[in-house]
Amino acid sequence: MSNLDDSNSSPKIHVETPPTAYASVSQNVDQQTPATGGTGGGVTGILQRWKRDDLLKKGSLGLRGAALVFSLISFIAMATNKHGDWREFDHYEEYRYLVAIAILSILYTAVQVFRQVQEFYKGKLLIKPRMGAIIDFVGDQVWHLFSLITIILYFSF
Repeated sequence: MSNLDDSNSSPKIHVETPPTAYASVSQNVDQQTPATGGTGGGVTGILQRWKRDDLLKKGSLGLRGAALVFSLISFIAMATNKHGDWREFDHYEEYRYLVAIAILSILYTAVQVFRQVQEFYKGKLLIKPRMGAIIDFVGDQVWHLFSLITIILYFSF
């Protein structure tokens, strides 16, 4: 009878229950990277992004401030360059162009620094981020073009 009892019993199937999604996400949320299929790693990823964004904003403000200082120095150096006679640079059209470019550089950089200081301390954007990026790009390209022309004129004397 033991053979009959064993044959009549239903087969035993071993079924594992899958782990819950919440448990698997909570265990590895801080170790995920984009390479392992994560989006950058939960709270630590967000904090790192905020720190990086703050560093970029401060760095950009610092570099624009340095550009403003150098623009002021170049304008002052050119405006006070008085030697007399044929060395009087005011008589040359190229020199007047250089002074005008220095003034435009000071104005553009001062506006950019003012805008970034305003946004940094008040935490409120003056213009939309997309429009600000376009203005920055176009303004920087024009400024670099003027700088290139200035360098060419400087070495053509």
